[in-house]
Amino acid sequence: MKQKDMNKPKILVIDDDRVHLEGMVVLLEDEDYKVDEADSAEAALKLIYKNSYDLIITDYKMQKIDGMELLKMINDFDPMLKVIMVTGYSSIEDAVKAIHLGALDYIPKPVDPVKLKEVVRRALSVPVLKTDTGEIPERYIYFGEMVGKSRGMKQIVKKINEIANIDVSVLIYGESGTGKELVARALHNASSRKSGPFIAVNTGAIARDLISSELFGHEKGAFTGATDSKKGKFEEADGGTLFLDEISSMSEQVQIALLRVLETNQIERLGSNRTIPVNVRIVAATNVNLDDLIGEGKFREDLYYRLNVYNIELPPLRERQEDIPLIVDYYIDRFNRQYGKRIAGVDEEAMRCLSEYTWPGNIRELRNLVLRSMISAREVIKKKDLPEAVAKGTKPGQEIRIQAGTPLPDIERMSIIKTLQMARGNKLKAAEMLGISRRSLYNKLEEYNIDEEEYS
Repeated sequence: MKQKDMNKPKILVIDDDRVHLEGMVVLLEDEDYKVDEADSAEAALKLIYKNSYDLIITDYKMQKIDGMELLKMINDFDPMLKVIMVTGYSSIEDAVKAIHLGALDYIPKPVDPVKLKEVVRRALSVPVLKTDTGEIPERYIYFGEMVGKSRGMKQIVKKINEIANIDVSVLIYGESGTGKELVARALHNASSRKSGPFIAVNTGAIARDLISSELFGHEKGAFTGATDSKKGKFEEADGGTLFLDEISSMSEQVQIALLRVLETNQIERLGSNRTIPVNVRIVAATNVNLDDLIGEGKFREDLYYRLNVYNIELPPLRERQEDIPLIVDYYIDRFNRQYGKRIAGVDEEAMRCLSEYTWPGNIRELRNLVLRSMISAREVIKKKDLPEAVAKGTKPGQEIRIQAGTPLPDIERMSIIKTLQMARGNKLKAAEMLGISRRSLYNKLEEYNIDEEEYS
């Protein structure tokens, strides 16, 4: 691209009426703007995810996804993008609503060429917020509680928007603490089910003999202690979304029951033969490789295919280091308001420590660390306010010292112990850090006779 073209403001124009679309494109190109065009919101989103625009002009009345819904999606993806809404004279109330939702301005139809040029010129002249150093910050995403500017973050938002209104099951992969429930909530809120309930169940935290009752409900007297009838989570989530976390922990009996629900859209409470229809979208999550469990005979392959119609994989925080300063700022602002604190930010040395740390607990660990550090900090968070492991840049296995000739089993044993220490004894987290299944870790602990006192 020529240098002259690179300096031109880049505008995306969206309208499903070809005549109106081409008319606006020609007018703007005559004003020496670089213009892309899209004849639907779906086509526009593909361009927005791929390119960077200075301004977006979208029609309000469009098929499938209208301009208002598109505006919400754009705001979710990049709240710094400037958007102008084109609307008919009879839809001025909608134009006002669009302004409240974040549109910069609106243009009435039929579009007046002079008015179009004036509104575009005014929109492009609105300054971008700058930092204290005068630098224009890179564009970032604020999607629910998910914050970032990395390519991985943008891909997550793109996938959520792609699948939100296609009512199929979704499987979310990711290490512990990567924000799987946040993604599930964002998916629900972006879908046509958003007015319905969002019910989250951590299946791994419920005793195996109680999980069926928790999911499907029970009738009075169904088992010892069932003194009353109770609705299950499927009934509570009717018309909305049911998020099932840690599905790898489900027993085979519950897996069979879940498969039946996915096939029939009906449930039976424990102690009853009556079927109850349910209209629920399933979003499931796991932090282990289900293919391994299928190979070991611990997870049903037919259930896997039912759940994995579409999948979203979340990158660990160590692969999103450029997002760490934004996430830290987000939580500082949130906790300042929540707890009445006045922490201005993080100094350069402390931020370097935060950015270089490997975060085995991912975003959950970072969130908790920010809160703890804010308690001890004065005006800004400094290195002395950080935990020792973060301040020193300790990484899993970093302190292992290996001499030439050390037997490989001894090296593996040391690595397992040090990783368990870093994971604070959490075997699931340690297995993820070591790149093995939880069952394999238990086998190694037994093989090397490692007891809890060695890593606690």
